[in-house]
Amino acid sequence: MATFLIGYDTEHGDPSVTRHFLEAARRVHEDLEVPCTLFVVGRTLRQSADEFAALADHPLFDLQQHTDSHLRLKTVYQENAAGVTVFRGGSPEDVRADVAAAQRSFEKILGFRPIGLTGPYNYYRGLCDRPDLVEIVYDEGIRFLRCWGRNEHDWQPTPFFAPFPLTALGFPDVWEYGIHGWQDCILRQELGWANLDGYFAWLRDDIDQVVARDGVFSYCQHDWSSTREDPEMTLTRRILQYARAQGMRIVSYAEHYAEQVASVTTRADAATGDVEPVAAHARSAS
Repeated sequence: MATFLIGYDTEHGDPSVTRHFLEAARRVHEDLEVPCTLFVVGRTLRQSADEFAALADHPLFDLQQHTDSHLRLKTVYQENAAGVTVFRGGSPEDVRADVAAAQRSFEKILGFRPIGLTGPYNYYRGLCDRPDLVEIVYDEGIRFLRCWGRNEHDWQPTPFFAPFPLTALGFPDVWEYGIHGWQDCILRQELGWANLDGYFAWLRDDIDQVVARDGVFSYCQHDWSSTREDPEMTLTRRILQYARAQGMRIVSYAEHYAEQVASVTTRADAATGDVEPVAAHARSAS
């Protein structure tokens, strides 16, 4: 069965934008009874602590982190029709301090430390070429990443691929999910912010391709972009309804990660003859 994961990068500096998004997203997800993940910047969490606390135990909302200050973990060397644009990343020391600061804010305000992290801007290969950074976030308790969200030009779209563990780096319990296709804010700007139908048509085609391959769609929206020209998030509602109508299973990132870890453990036990083998992970949608 194909799987749809929706994660909102929740990062805006204006609390009114974030709070409006949280209200609209809650209505959409409660009406449809489908889960999601909020990847929250630490400073954004602190600015709307009560509103996020109200979602901390919500069965449909999984809260993870997006660094404390929206610090880029790596430098982005973006090549597209506009030319080359460089967005510099932080030093390893900066990354450690920023991720740790977000963990402290979550623990103080919400009572837990996230295990998931989306890297601001996202990067070609995610952190696969930076085992030093994987070790840093691992030390802070991070166990799944959403960092491979750009192609070989540090641009879009990103190919579809199945989530995978970073075993080759020595971290078999850390999984990379990536962001597939286009990040919503980039594509909606390309198509025109008011062109909701055009964006839906694009996402519909992507969903159809993933469903045909029984794959995984790790999909990214943002707090500020989700309500831009669409304050009630009607576009998001249409996307979720379409994914479900095509038979996709919609789960949070934390739930999916827990399933993958349990599946690996079960297969390892099966190899010793303790239990029956289970099905393999979802195939790549590329």
